[in-house]
Amino acid sequence: DLVPRPVQVVPGEGNFTFSARTLFSVENHEQAVIVRNFINLLKRSSGITPQLAIGSSEKSHVCFTTDSSLKSEAYQLAVTPEQIQIKASDIKGFFYALQTIRLLLPSAVEGNRQVENIQWSIPAVTIQDEPRFGYRALMLDAARFFIPKENVLRIIDCMGMLKINTLHFHLTDDNGWRLEIKKYPRLTEVGAWRVNRMDVPFYFRRNAEPGEPTPIGGFYTQEDIKEVVEYANERCINVIPEIDLPGHMMAALAAYPNLGCTGGPYEVSGQWGVRDDVLCPGKEETFTFIENVLT
Repeated sequence: DLVPRPVQVVPGEGNFTFSARTLFSVENHEQAVIVRNFINLLKRSSGITPQLAIGSSEKSHVCFTTDSSLKSEAYQLAVTPEQIQIKASDIKGFFYALQTIRLLLPSAVEGNRQVENIQWSIPAVTIQDEPRFGYRALMLDAARFFIPKENVLRIIDCMGMLKINTLHFHLTDDNGWRLEIKKYPRLTEVGAWRVNRMDVPFYFRRNAEPGEPTPIGGFYTQEDIKEVVEYANERCINVIPEIDLPGHMMAALAAYPNLGCTGGPYEVSGQWGVRDDVLCPGKEETFTFIENVLT
């Protein structure tokens, strides 16, 4: 039950069982990083902490070997009851091989607490796999509804497990500005918050009345984003941030009304739909703003 389905799967006989005596042998530090993440996943649910060695070892049970003849992201996985052999040409291939092993393990491996009386085994099998599509993406909209950083990290982890390699991160829209820009602090002080209309469907929500509180929202600090990017990088995922412009900018205009064509008043939108108000292309300060934000 592997998703996505590998190119070729040949079942074998028996099972390989992980234990505290299991030794991973890797060639370099880069490979060691992804193996440590896999070991931490296994430890969390099983209590088992396999060993890790950099450099070849005759006693190793899980062996990483670089094979430059394989395509980028491709891997070969050979599992017997005694040993697991993994071949790939780059770190992406080795990472995806580990994700396949993850999917072959009992589903309890995804839990947050230790589970007793489970054999932490995978079936003997030979797998050859490579991606059909080079660009495999998920679009995550944190602008309409803020998604806490911890949830984003969990989504990235699940993306890696399913061999998705690109996160399209939608960070700004009429309904919220989610990215800290230190040169423009009001983008998050004002633009990240809107009125509470959670009691009605999104399409029927109306904007704030004068003086009404705006408690709904949130944003990511620059340190949050650095953590997200690093976490994604360890899972072979490229993060593409989206700053939606020149329309879909009500949150920015509420923070800096001088960037609009009419001067406002503007507010972070509680409504769904297309607005006439945009960043004004007739003002030089608009282009200064865009350059500073993208920088």
